[in-house]
Amino acid sequence: MTARDAGPPPLVMKFGGSAFAELDGFTRVARYAARRRAEEERPLVVVVSAMSGTTGRLRRLLDSLAPDPPADAAAMLLTSGETVSVALLAAALDAEGVPARPLAATDTGLLADRLSDRARLHRADPGPLRSALYGLGGDGGPDGEGGPGGEGGSRVVVVPGGQAADPAGRTVMLGRNSSDLSAVALAGALDAAVCELYSDVPGVCTADPYLVPDARTLDRIGYTGLRRMSRHGAKVVHDSAVDWAERTGVRLHCRPFPWTAGPDAGTLVAPDGPSAAAVIVHQTDEVWRFRTPAERRRAAEDLHARELRTIPVDTRSGAYLVTPREANPSRGPLAAARLHDDLCLITTLREDGAADRILVRRADAEREARRCHDLLYPPEHRPSTRTVPRTKPRSPHSSVLVADPAASPSPLPPDAPM
Repeated sequence: MTARDAGPPPLVMKFGGSAFAELDGFTRVARYAARRRAEEERPLVVVVSAMSGTTGRLRRLLDSLAPDPPADAAAMLLTSGETVSVALLAAALDAEGVPARPLAATDTGLLADRLSDRARLHRADPGPLRSALYGLGGDGGPDGEGGPGGEGGSRVVVVPGGQAADPAGRTVMLGRNSSDLSAVALAGALDAAVCELYSDVPGVCTADPYLVPDARTLDRIGYTGLRRMSRHGAKVVHDSAVDWAERTGVRLHCRPFPWTAGPDAGTLVAPDGPSAAAVIVHQTDEVWRFRTPAERRRAAEDLHARELRTIPVDTRSGAYLVTPREANPSRGPLAAARLHDDLCLITTLREDGAADRILVRRADAEREARRCHDLLYPPEHRPSTRTVPRTKPRSPHSSVLVADPAASPSPLPPDAPM
């Protein structure tokens, strides 16, 4: 018996950390997932991110202890946030009467290599997930009694996003914001036609709606247009996820959660979708100034070897390099550069793929982003999408693994053992 004989392809959904900004977010997601599973009568794969703010807090903790931590140690720490989300959502589903099987990264069939904290996904083996969903063994044969939907195999699995197993069977990290990649790869392996990606924005937008409230939500976009936005720094869908979707023929549906439950809300990503112009504010990136273009080139090569993307920017005042914050200034030529915390990069991406970049004062970034967006989409010619809160949510429970560094330590009682 094959997986196709066992039942219909599963419904694959990914929820970003913003869905779990509050603890009752796990209950909301569990109820929504249970309803969708019952309505569509399909097995369910739910991929989850860490609670918003958790991974950044863990990263800062690690950096405070070691300027250049071993990749294995970094991967072990930074993947713990998703493990917490998997356990909490599985418990919330069970409380709703839906038994769910929480999986570790090594049980998902996602296989990767290279650095433990920035591994590259190279294969999605459907066997482990098919076994969990349909009660099938890795070779497609029966695995226990009960059959599809029976007790021989779970009909709901919860999977940690952004993780895989290396050739030695160890858990590795696929990089920051890579839960999209996990979900799309699993959808492709399990023959799901669509992968639903839920986040705290209405869909794929022409700018960050937290900064530009009048940003447009696109109804449709093509793989090429979405990948271009991602590779220019937009925090939309992980560019490797777009590559994987195109290769496996999986369509993406980028949807908001929990503001609307409309079945057509969001952005559909498909091969025949159009491109789009957008404004990208690189808020979480750092800006470094170099004495010479040659020094900048060496730094960019050093970071590229560590699979960190950089953006060179030339201005009248010098040669700059924009890097992700996880780039370590203690290594290589970057140590000789000057960090400009007061500067922020803004990219205007045109529909034909051309990109204009400017460095602005960080304090002026929001105003400049709105100005650039108005040039692309004159206000009188676009609808308003003022549906996003003004402040991006951060979970107060993200300190479940690491205490808030701003909080004062509780004093020990006089008789406490030392």
